Amino acid sequence: MCCLHVDDLFITGTLEFLERFKKVVKSQFKIGHEDHVNDLMFTGVKWITDEKAKKKSHITVEQSLCVSELTEVVVPKGLKDEDKCDKDLHTAYRSLLGSINWLQSRTQFQSCYQFSRCASAAASPTIGDCKALNKLCRQIGGDPMELMFWPLQGDPRLVAMPDAAFRNNSDKSSRRAIIIFMAEPRKEKSKNTKGSLTFFESTKIKRTTLSTTVAELYALMKCYGTCQMLRGLIKDITGLSSEIHMRTDANNLVTTACTTHVPEQQETIHMIQMLRKEACSGSTAYLSHIRTQWCLADCLTKKSANPQNLFDAVRQGFLKEVDAHPPFRSLLEHKAYLRSWLPTICSHVDFRYDVFLLGDTLRDS
Repeated sequence: MCCLHVDDLFITGTLEFLERFKKVVKSQFKIGHEDHVNDLMFTGVKWITDEKAKKKSHITVEQSLCVSELTEVVVPKGLKDEDKCDKDLHTAYRSLLGSINWLQSRTQFQSCYQFSRCASAAASPTIGDCKALNKLCRQIGGDPMELMFWPLQGDPRLVAMPDAAFRNNSDKSSRRAIIIFMAEPRKEKSKNTKGSLTFFESTKIKRTTLSTTVAELYALMKCYGTCQMLRGLIKDITGLSSEIHMRTDANNLVTTACTTHVPEQQETIHMIQMLRKEACSGSTAYLSHIRTQWCLADCLTKKSANPQNLFDAVRQGFLKEVDAHPPFRSLLEHKAYLRSWLPTICSHVDFRYDVFLLGDTLRDS
C-alpha cells in the first residue's frame, strides 16, 4: 500500500518489495530523507509498529507532538460567561479549535462530542465557550489517546454502531455519532470478536428530527453510507468485499425493518423502505440490536455516557457482545418449519386442499 500527500510518501510491504520500490523512485526523483522502518512520521501522525511478540504485534498511531503544542485561550479576569468574545479572543478561540479539530479527526476520538459542541459556537463564542474549549484542551493534554490497529485473521468485516441523542444540544438540535470497526469474521458460539477502530464521527444533525426514532434512523442510514464508502476503499486496496454488520441500541428500528408495516411518521417512510431494501438485498449482511452499554458510539452523543468500553475496545482490540444475537437470515430457516412440514402433510392430505388451506391461514394471519 502506498499513500502520497504532497511530498510525503508512506508505503508498506515486504523488505524485498521496499528495496525494489526505492530503487525505482531514486532513479527518477531525489529522496530528501528516509525515516526508520516501523517508526515514522506521516503528515504529523506518528506510526509505530510493535513487534516484540508476533501474536501481539500491532500498529500504534499517535499525535503526542501535536498534543504537546496545544495552548489554552487566555481569558481576561472579571468577565462573565455570557459575555461575547472580542476580536482577539475570537481569533484565539478559532485557532485552538482548528488545532483540536486536526487531533479529534485523526486519533483523539474521545473528544469528538465536546469538540462538536465547541465548534457549534465558533461563529460567535462567549467567555463560557472559551472556558469549555480550554477544559477540552486540558483533557486532551492530560490523557491523550492512541489508535491501535491489530492484525486480523480471515476476510475482514465492517462492524458499525450508530447512535443519536434527541435534542441534547444547546440549540435543541439532535446529535448523531458513528463508530466503525474493521473486525474478524463472525465465529460460531462466540459473542465477541477482534477488531480495530477505523472510522469515528460525532456531529449535529442538520435536519429537523421530530422524535428519537427519527434521529436514530437518520444516524443509522448515515452510518450505512459511510460503510459503503469504506467497503469500496477496502476493495480497491485488497480486492476483498467486506460484509457490513450493523449494530444499534434502537431495537424499534430492528423490529420495524423486519415488518411490512408503513411507519406513521411521514419523514421516516423513505428511509425505512431503503433500510428494508438494503437488508433484503444482502448489502447489509447483518442487522441486530445491541445493549446500550456495548453500543460504543453512545459516549460520542451525550456527556453522561461512560466511554470506558470504547477505550478498552481500542486498546485491547476486542469487541464484546457484538455477536450476541444470531444472524437474522438464519432465523428464516426455522420459520414454522415450512420446508419439513409441507412434505409430511402432503403425503396424508390432498395436495390441492392443503395448499388452499395454507393460503387461507397465511391470509388470515
